[in-house]
Amino acid sequence: MPKPTILIVDDNQSNIKILVEFLCTEFEIIVSMSGEEALSIVQKERIDLILLDIFMPKMDGFEVCKRINENHEKYYIPIIFVTASNSDDDIEKGFTLGAVDYITKPFRKIEIISRVKTHILLQDYKNNLEDRVKEEIEKNKLKEKIMFHQSKLISTGEMINSIAHQWRQPLNSINSAVMGVDTLLMQKNIFCKEINQKLEEIEIQTQYMSKTIEDFSNYLNPNKNKANHKLKKIIKKSLTILRTKFSKNKIAYEIIEKSDAEIFCIEGEIIQVLIVLINNAIDALKENKISNPKIELIIDEKKLIISDNAGGIKSNIDKIFLPYFSTKKAQEGLGIGLYLAKTIIEDSNNGKITVKNNDLGAEFTIKFN
Repeated sequence: MPKPTILIVDDNQSNIKILVEFLCTEFEIIVSMSGEEALSIVQKERIDLILLDIFMPKMDGFEVCKRINENHEKYYIPIIFVTASNSDDDIEKGFTLGAVDYITKPFRKIEIISRVKTHILLQDYKNNLEDRVKEEIEKNKLKEKIMFHQSKLISTGEMINSIAHQWRQPLNSINSAVMGVDTLLMQKNIFCKEINQKLEEIEIQTQYMSKTIEDFSNYLNPNKNKANHKLKKIIKKSLTILRTKFSKNKIAYEIIEKSDAEIFCIEGEIIQVLIVLINNAIDALKENKISNPKIELIIDEKKLIISDNAGGIKSNIDKIFLPYFSTKKAQEGLGIGLYLAKTIIEDSNNGKITVKNNDLGAEFTIKFN
């Protein structure tokens, strides 16, 4: 730990010599013989305490004390007046201007050292107290944010339950209609591979929507069930849901499995996250009109890397997971997809999601514990 630095301000060399001899073994010493020079030193150096003479030519100690306390905004410096004057008026004026102590000449070594140490220690306590107060204020702000976030989550849960109630019946009706069409085709002995494929896609999509509603309804439930799932199987389910979008936009994808990873998670929530990330990659490839567009999904232990060749995130990559921040046009999204993805991975599935740009495009990494 560095020694405290003391500034001695006195126009008398004999006084300076005595004070330096008293203090040099325990403190770093800086010397000034004028008020103007002292003010310049205070602006340039970190000073822990000032020993200040009152009677000096051009600018006396009272004026120096006044200017330091008025203009030095970086931090507070304790000032001790050291002078031959024992006038009550001078003593009162010194304290009024902000001095912390007043020592009269002739100097006594034990008194000088004791008072200097006392005021440096008091200033340390004061600084530590200020830091503690700031820390407690930040803690209270954090508690307020958590309470506000919790109240928003409660409102969100109520809203999701309401949406789920309204969506379930239409989704059931769609599935019933698909089954009806399939039955009708069988009765009329009509077989069309393309029609059957589209009916299967409709069924997959409606099942996904129904499962999504259920997952969101359970998202705020602290007792929701997690299980071990093969990561590759989750990826394939996500890609199946997005199969039409890949085909329509002529975008290729590849799953690179470096290890047979199994993760402990809520499957439906991870699928939702992958759909958000893959959808964003598809949108970026479309927007930038990339030739030979491709998305890679690399499984490496309990880590999934999703990358594209769309050129990367152009700006504000550090803000990409903030709520309501979006790199898309205003009409194309609210900017909550990646925020929800991060929340689902980190708060609900004990993982970590990060993003960076590589040589070809954006690269999202999800690490599971």
